[in-house]
Amino acid sequence: MAYRVVHWGTGATGRHALAAVLDRDDLELVGHYVWNADKAGRDSGELIGRAPAGVLASHDLDALIALKPDVVTYFGNGVRDNVQTTAEIARFLKAGINVVTSSLASAIHPHASGDANLATLQAACNEGASTLLASGVDPGFATGMLSVASFSAAHKIDRVRLQEFANYGTYPDEQTGRGIWGFGLPLDAETLVSSGVMLRSTWSGTVEANAHALGWTIEDWKTTCVTAPARQDYDTAIGRIDKGTTSAVWFQLIGVVGGADRMVLEHINWIDAGDIPEGWPVPPYYRGEMAETSYRICVEGQPAYDIELQMADGDKDGLGITAMHCINAIPMVVAAEPGIIDQCRIVPYGPGG
Repeated sequence: MAYRVVHWGTGATGRHALAAVLDRDDLELVGHYVWNADKAGRDSGELIGRAPAGVLASHDLDALIALKPDVVTYFGNGVRDNVQTTAEIARFLKAGINVVTSSLASAIHPHASGDANLATLQAACNEGASTLLASGVDPGFATGMLSVASFSAAHKIDRVRLQEFANYGTYPDEQTGRGIWGFGLPLDAETLVSSGVMLRSTWSGTVEANAHALGWTIEDWKTTCVTAPARQDYDTAIGRIDKGTTSAVWFQLIGVVGGADRMVLEHINWIDAGDIPEGWPVPPYYRGEMAETSYRICVEGQPAYDIELQMADGDKDGLGITAMHCINAIPMVVAAEPGIIDQCRIVPYGPGG
């Protein structure tokens, strides 16, 4: 018997998730919500450039709830309005409908997060006897389930570094590229990253969840952010980046354990890889060529080792991994006890459930 699915979102990640739902024999698309009312009435398959799926998109949330699906695959824009995203997901949970999503970073590690919205989501799960799984790639699979699994090969761990490397020169989201990372801005411009505000709100749960897996307690927090200038002018997916403005960013969120910097989450992001200064962490290579998007787990101790997640196509494959870690969880989520699942505390799963 197939799991009945209502899908939400046809953006960069949502379209990968919807395609997977349509491809899977164990999933049946029964409804599709579109935030833009102009898209209502259009076929779900055609909205992502595929053959008609026989399901028409709707802007009527009540009608979709009335379908009583087993699960909602929610891929709305959580960055736009976290409170609204929480309210929308809570409506399904209260109605007894399970949810998988990549739109709520604060819910990925609920045991570690201090987000006030979690109380709303937990209450909704309790009321509807439903289950929520939030994931992504980072925060999410690469710096969650994968990193925690990697610790099982160590005898003694002194320090862990969870690294993302990403080329943002091809990422067509100006709000993220300029407003969050600061690309194209003066080197000393204050951004959500340089101030440390976004680092704590987005990744402190990841750092705490990894520390918990090692029996560590975070005693204090540190943040760092270093920028590097563009060597020349660039025309990018977010517009022009002028020479001398920010083209590379290296930030760290550091969890202090026992008075030492033992759990480090860090990103090295760039517009052009040639602008990455000497002395910064070096991006991984995928089969001989620098990976456009990749992740590295550095375990320092006995033995010392790195585990890398490299992708053939950084944009497409990164979005695909984000989507599929949610989609593949559907059988587990439907069968789970009510509540919010922490992916660092579950058994690994795959396309078979």
